Amino acid sequence: MAMNMSGAGGVRSDINITPLVDVVLVLLIIFMVAVPLLQMGYPAQVPPKVTTATPPPSEDQIIVRMDAAGQTYINKLAVPYSSFGGALQQALTGRQSKVVFFAADGELPFDKVVDFMDLVRNNGAENLGIVFDDLRQGGGTAAGAP
Repeated sequence: MAMNMSGAGGVRSDINITPLVDVVLVLLIIFMVAVPLLQMGYPAQVPPKVTTATPPPSEDQIIVRMDAAGQTYINKLAVPYSSFGGALQQALTGRQSKVVFFAADGELPFDKVVDFMDLVRNNGAENLGIVFDDLRQGGGTAAGAP
């Protein structure tokens, strides 16, 4: 008996990729089913915006404003910046509520706006509310800051 030492009739040890292909195909099917479900949304209707007429600002409110040219106003009355502090103190004299609403032009540099806010605070305003564009035009909202 002779033993054949050549590799022609020996045991082949190849990697079996059939289980790998099965797993990949199963994952492919799972993702093909799951992705369309993730893209579907629920129909939702947004309620319509309720429009209520906001009352115009009260005449007893004090609204200070600085325009792009640097002109200051107290309730639509032009006041020079140099005498603004005294005029604001006079307007606040005898009031229980020392709330002042503040508006500044969007073109003003930030440091001028901050200086103007400090001037308002230092001359008697206890609470300073920021006026948005709608209120400057006659009806809107203001946000108060303590």
